[in-house]
Order: sequence, then structure tokens, then C-alpha cells
Amino acid sequence: MYSYDAIARYTELGCSMTARPSTIANYFQDCAILQSEEVGIGIKYLKEKQRAWFLLSWQIVVDRYPVLMEKLKVRTWAYDFKGFLGYRNIDILDEAGNRIVYGASIWSYMDTAVMKPVRIEPEVSAAYPMEPAIDMEYAPRKIALTGEGVLLDERRVMAYQIDSNGHMNNEAYIAMAEEYADNLKDIKEIRAEYKKQLMKNDVVKVRQVSSDGRLQIIFTDENDDISCVVMFIYI
Repeated sequence: MYSYDAIARYTELGCSMTARPSTIANYFQDCAILQSEEVGIGIKYLKEKQRAWFLLSWQIVVDRYPVLMEKLKVRTWAYDFKGFLGYRNIDILDEAGNRIVYGASIWSYMDTAVMKPVRIEPEVSAAYPMEPAIDMEYAPRKIALTGEGVLLDERRVMAYQIDSNGHMNNEAYIAMAEEYADNLKDIKEIRAEYKKQLMKNDVVKVRQVSSDGRLQIIFTDENDDISCVVMFIYI
């Protein structure tokens, strides 16, 4: 298990003075990357091997959001590897040791020379100590759409949204989805399914489907091929 200490900062909070869903995604993404750096399978190592981890899905469950100045511990661990897939849990503990946010993610191990999944090498999987999975209700990796969605917006991917893999960062989709959602503090589960990369200056269309306390934000390219689906589940 890897962990780091954090503090809920003002710039990470929404108007309710609680952390935003995208803040949680950033905590979790940072924790996963920091663990990889610590065990020697970090960004530089992977680039030299023409390898990368691409996120396929997030499932994040929020018991409560961190508040300003709250001291936190963010933790992560691998709980399974299958072929080219890696499975990871992440959680956040408050200062009293209570688990306030937890989640699961699925990652694809990629050969970046041909941009195809490749079996995880033994030395890579061996670097991550395996620990038991969180006892939670695991959602499917794929999000079942409840409709085609109403077109809300059309924009372009900006430079600040691009990460070290050269595509739009995983968190950026969640941050963008927040722009079309109300009452962020009432979101109790965040799911994201990543299907196709978007690059700098690519057109991204934003569609929305809302029903039964679930808000689906669908991001497509200019040809209407889905890049990512973010779903917010409310109280």
C-alpha cells in the first residue's frame, strides 16, 4: 500500500466549501502515479520501455467530501492483474482514520509504439504489492447509456488539459462534466468510462442525459464517436 498526506486547500473546493469531484479524482490519480514512481515503474521508466498505463474506468463512492483545512490520508494499492489489465483501489481517510471516500479503477497496460494493450510484464506486476480488494459493490466498467443525450456544447481540447501521455487528462473530463452539473456536494458516486483519446485542439461535443438522480455527461469527437462518459449519481 502507498499513501500520502494531504490537506484540503481552498483552491480545491467548490462554492459549498467542500472538495469537488474533480478534486477527488486528482487525489486518486496523483496517488496512483506517486506509487508507481516510488516502486520504480514511473513515467520515465515506462516511456523508455514504450509502455504506459491508460485509465479505462473510475468508480468513486463519497461518504462525505473533505472540507477546508481538513487533514487527509490518500491511499492506494493493487488488488489484481489479469493479462493487460490492472485493478486498483484507492481511498481517503480523515484525521480520525475514518474512510470518507473510496473507489476502484481499471487500467490498461499499453504498448505506446503501436497503441495497443500488451500483457503486463512480470517485473511490472511484481513491483506492486497485492492487497485485498475493498469490500464494496463494484459497478461494471462500462456505463450503460440511458439515451443519446441533448447536445449542450461544442468546444476544443485546450493545452492545459493535456497530460504526459499527450492526450486529454482523465481528471479533465470530470472537471468539464462539473460545468454542466448542479449541486456538486450532493453527488455521492462518480463513474467514468474512457473509450477514445482526445488530443490538443480536437473538437469535443458535450451531451447530457438526466434521469432518476443520475446525470450522464457524454463527450464525443467531431464524428460523434464517444471519447468518455462521466456519470454523477446523486443522493
